[in-house]
Amino acid sequence: MTLSIDDRPGDVSRWVTCSADLKRRITTLRVLIADCDRMAAALDNEVRDEENRVKIYDPADVAYSIYAKASASRRDNLRRSANELRAHLAEAEKAAWTAVQQQEGPGRREAATAVS
Repeated sequence: MTLSIDDRPGDVSRWVTCSADLKRRITTLRVLIADCDRMAAALDNEVRDEENRVKIYDPADVAYSIYAKASASRRDNLRRSANELRAHLAEAEKAAWTAVQQQEGPGRREAATAVS
């Protein structure tokens, strides 16, 4: 018996599918994280440019640019989303690592440990 990513028992055919799903999920998460980081960096530049344009750098100032405030809020949301995606990525990578370890079986793991 094997375990899938959702911790439900499955057979070997489901295991292979789950492993492919895990690989696809990990790739997708990495792409999403990179996109969030790239967009957050672009928004950070926009905030900085807007602050330099209006010469007001304190978000608490009444005259602070609404555009800069909205861009900063969106940037912060993207950073928060990227951090949440990183947590999901860590879980998926852990599940993939566990899957590899389970596929190897105890005999292969002991042999690999004895060699190294």
